[in-house]
Amino acid sequence: MTKYYKMRKGKIVSGVLAGLADKFKMDATLARVLFAIFFLITEGTALFLYILLSVILPYKEDLLEYDEVTYRDGRRRKTAQVVEEDDWTW
Repeated sequence: MTKYYKMRKGKIVSGVLAGLADKFKMDATLARVLFAIFFLITEGTALFLYILLSVILPYKEDLLEYDEVTYRDGRRRKTAQVVEEDDWTW
């Protein structure tokens, strides 16, 4: 997956920095500290960039196909089988 994304897991505001940290395989706290330094250096322009990214970027969970989802222990998620309407009764 080469796209940029934001994440629901580990987010504080909108998940942009958590997604960028996951994308570049770094700690989310380090990404937040680097963003704070970038914010101070650019005198607030970074806030505009953050808001823009939070509107544009999709969530990582929305980009994944169900076949790609795996559990923490490495098992792959199984796709559900279609149930025919005539196959079940009360």
